[in-house]
Amino acid sequence: MKGPAEQRKADRATPLEISGLTVSVNGGTRKFAVVEDVSLCVRPGEILGLVGESGSGKTVTCLAALGLLGSGWRTEGEIRLARTRITDRASAGQLSSVRGREAAMIFQDAGASLNPIQRIGKQLSETVARLRNVSRGEAQEIALDLLRRVEMPDPEERFHSYPFQLSGGQNQRVMIALALAGRPALLFADEPTTALDVTVQSQILGLIKSLRDETKMGVVFVTHDLGVVKEVCDTVAVMYAGRIVESGSVDRIMHAPRHPYTLGLIDSMPTLSGHIPEGIEGQVPAPGRRPPGCAFAPRCHRAEKKCRLQLPPGEQGDGSGSVACFFPLAGDLAQTERAEQPSHSRPADVAVPDALLVLNDAACDYATRRGMFRAVSGITLSLREGDSLAVIGESGSGKSTIGKLMLGIEPASAGTAVFDGRPVPVLGTADHVAFARSVQLVPQNPYLSLDPRATIGSQIEEPLEIHGIGTRHERRDRQRELLEAVGLSPDLATRYPHEISGGQCQRAVIARALALRPKVLVCDEATASLDVSVQARIIELLRELHRTHNLSIVFITHDLRLARSLCSHVAVMRSGQLVELGESAAMFEAPQHPYTVQLLASMPDVEATAPRFPETMKRPGS
Repeated sequence: MKGPAEQRKADRATPLEISGLTVSVNGGTRKFAVVEDVSLCVRPGEILGLVGESGSGKTVTCLAALGLLGSGWRTEGEIRLARTRITDRASAGQLSSVRGREAAMIFQDAGASLNPIQRIGKQLSETVARLRNVSRGEAQEIALDLLRRVEMPDPEERFHSYPFQLSGGQNQRVMIALALAGRPALLFADEPTTALDVTVQSQILGLIKSLRDETKMGVVFVTHDLGVVKEVCDTVAVMYAGRIVESGSVDRIMHAPRHPYTLGLIDSMPTLSGHIPEGIEGQVPAPGRRPPGCAFAPRCHRAEKKCRLQLPPGEQGDGSGSVACFFPLAGDLAQTERAEQPSHSRPADVAVPDALLVLNDAACDYATRRGMFRAVSGITLSLREGDSLAVIGESGSGKSTIGKLMLGIEPASAGTAVFDGRPVPVLGTADHVAFARSVQLVPQNPYLSLDPRATIGSQIEEPLEIHGIGTRHERRDRQRELLEAVGLSPDLATRYPHEISGGQCQRAVIARALALRPKVLVCDEATASLDVSVQARIIELLRELHRTHNLSIVFITHDLRLARSLCSHVAVMRSGQLVELGESAAMFEAPQHPYTVQLLASMPDVEATAPRFPETMKRPGS
């Protein structure tokens, strides 16, 4: 039996220690290293941010630590979760005793992780009973207490609900409660807030921090959003192509990054102050195709011959962390010059054009089993030629419905939707075919927007064929012109969607939308599913198209930082109502509506140093 001193020492066991971890997977006749020589340490009460683009190896590292990789995977090196060493030869029984007790994991899509046909209380109670070896009655009491601890609204009622009856944020709270069921020393959180609204995201981040403070558990927080990292993390490890390229405290990484890749990620982030994101050209090399030297060298403006031939060692610096780079950066990022948001205001001597697209006291109703539901009401706003308008708000606020009214996908139930002096025709009518040449949509998911059986080039040409524009040769020339306009190589015309990256697919979708030379582009969460570096390049592309083609843009988003970086005007939606409308710079500096204040205060920002709302205004709920 352990004495008090031994027990205290055991309780202070380091939640996670990884040393020299290499994870490989069999790919046909070859074996590829997905993660290479990774070392990490998470202390009790520490939140480590694990950041990098898709394909960097973040999730694989977490899955390896929990022994969740399949039989085709092999791990080398040492993984220790609190008091337990994890190997790829561990039995199912050994791993089962660790998962949930020593460490647990929260996944990005809570809805896909919960049983849709089982009540929340039952799922949580069964997990508690299994991990704590208690009776059914005790498990139910503990489960209900866990719902209270994760600040679930009306926990007694939600205990008896199904997942589909809860919001995304509430389901994510259930996932956190499930993760806490076995009182783990370590929590892996894999993009747990990516799909959530900014206010819900802020609540979840605050919840994770408060639970950390209460239980002293360590947390590995996987994310691509450096604003979230600054908000919630103590330390950061930056991954690229399966390796840790830089690590250190949040303050040091954010203000004085040493690896060019880290700086590239920071510069890819839009900010509430109007910083225009600068994307990193190229993409993360796939396992098996990584260059012999530094994997980032092909994308790095500082790379020299040595970088392309040799792997840089992970330098241990002055106690502030490590960096794997032959030519690391020096100096304070705060002193570097960053692009300023250009003024979007029109000079006084320039005539303001007439409104191109107008919603005048517009409303939209949807039929439900319980009758008609009014999604938006009394919406009055206008878009002039060359304008860029952001429509922001939480899920269910009516943002996408406004886009549908503008596109003619839904008719106005009251009021009017007018384009170029004429009513917007409804989808399916003859007039809408002609209207579609002027107003085009860029949807959120590029893979769902493209036909997987057709080449990229044929899909870009398709609108021209539908509208009978040009000869076959002229359409082919237009296709090449469009590919060049969105920064894609003409060689990609013969590729299929699954053969190119998500960012390239989104560029192809934009090229197709531009084929008919529209006057208005409606972008509905067009960058939500992309890495920050790819997102930055898409924003840069839209800005360039806006400038060179005098294109009017409606940008529907829940990310206020993107709205600030791209758009000259902002419309704020809440519960189907337009609560604030004005110039972007003025609204972000001095919001007038309490809801806008709340949204701004909830948005994580890499440059945030102080409350972002007037001192004379109280934050709602304070």
